Amino acid sequence: MAYVPTFHSRLVGVSFVVLMHFHLAAHAEVRPLELVLPTKNRALLTGNPTHFYQYCDRTFEGRVTQPWQAGQYGYVRNPVRTSSGIVYTRFHEGIDIQPVERDKNDEPLDIIRAISHGTVAYICPLTGRSNYGKYIVIEHDWGYGKFYSLYAHLAKITIAVGEKVAPGSPIAVMGYTGSGLNRTRAHVHLELNMIIQSRFSKWHDQSFNTPNYHGAFNGLNLTGIDIAGLYAAHARNPKITIPQFLAATDTYFKVTVPRDGSIEVMDNYPWLARNMGSARGRPSWEISFDSGGVPLAVSPSRTTVAAPTLTWVQSSDVSHRYNTRGLLSGSGRAATLAGTGLNYIRLITGQF
Repeated sequence: MAYVPTFHSRLVGVSFVVLMHFHLAAHAEVRPLELVLPTKNRALLTGNPTHFYQYCDRTFEGRVTQPWQAGQYGYVRNPVRTSSGIVYTRFHEGIDIQPVERDKNDEPLDIIRAISHGTVAYICPLTGRSNYGKYIVIEHDWGYGKFYSLYAHLAKITIAVGEKVAPGSPIAVMGYTGSGLNRTRAHVHLELNMIIQSRFSKWHDQSFNTPNYHGAFNGLNLTGIDIAGLYAAHARNPKITIPQFLAATDTYFKVTVPRDGSIEVMDNYPWLARNMGSARGRPSWEISFDSGGVPLAVSPSRTTVAAPTLTWVQSSDVSHRYNTRGLLSGSGRAATLAGTGLNYIRLITGQF
């Protein structure tokens, strides 16, 4: 059976939810998400995913298919057959939404709209500078840290940096800009992200020999949460907050790092902090992540470490690299941070 992590609807302890409400209220006014879908395509919420997600062309073991599932969030691409069955090894950080309107030449006509209140933070107007093609990033602040929606593969951008938007404000026209796309597979790729590091450009320059055209709004500095799961949760409970939503996400691994100052992502999202009353004198931080690398919690730790160290992992019958975007290596309960994982932890901690 394929391992495809998605939103888990297990119950969150009442005491944790009460404490979270208190913590959020103590820092800022919490505002409702008011989430809307970015196009007229509503099939995600009507139980018809084949009419919502854009397919990918796939050749696997000599068979050519066009699975709509590849347009979902999570581990939905690049299948590999293992002794435990087929595992999907490539993580898709957003959702691909197919068009509902085309002209006589089959060009998509769908207007792309902002998913909530916010401010346009970044625009990439050039097709060749990213796999996203032309894309827009909008900053949202619902009272517990800034989140960033990203709209990619656009044909035309109709808004400017600094403009305020409301739920449903038109911002672009759907297209198929970016690598590997064509008119038939036109779609909008949508993400909702946490931002990791304000000093991202320095980390990027140390890590890669390619230019960073996008500053802090490079996709490597934006970690996407399960936006489809959030839409479903919001439809059930319009008052849900993103911290509540992420509290129902399973931890896949934990990394303990030396306590060399604060961690910026915890400053950006104070609700990540756990057990801060016991932080004094503790030599390290323990950071919890889901399988896609989204930080879920940061706690003070008694463990002394000289460098980032994997201290817990969910057991897996297949290689952890398949389940963690290559951040970990090993299998079962035996795992270590891979080189990619160590570099990602450097970005998270700011130790570079």
